[in-house]
Amino acid sequence: MKPNELRAEIVRRGTTISELADRIGISKETFWRRLKDPGNFTVSEILAIKEALGLDSERVFSIFFSDSFLEETKTKAGSRS
Repeated sequence: MKPNELRAEIVRRGTTISELADRIGISKETFWRRLKDPGNFTVSEILAIKEALGLDSERVFSIFFSDSFLEETKTKAGSRS
């Protein structure tokens, strides 16, 4: 996960971490813990963040998944075609 990119999206969308945490149903403290230990966002939290910030799937993948994971996924998808 790229926590700085998530923070940048929060700012771009004109909201705060506190507001986003409230919108996705977790405490501000929990949200900060998730940012400090980035592998701990749940799938449902990621989907809620996507919805709350109006992000497209590609942007969500680029924030929450490593570049190597994305490359591996593209390679596997291409080999199935």
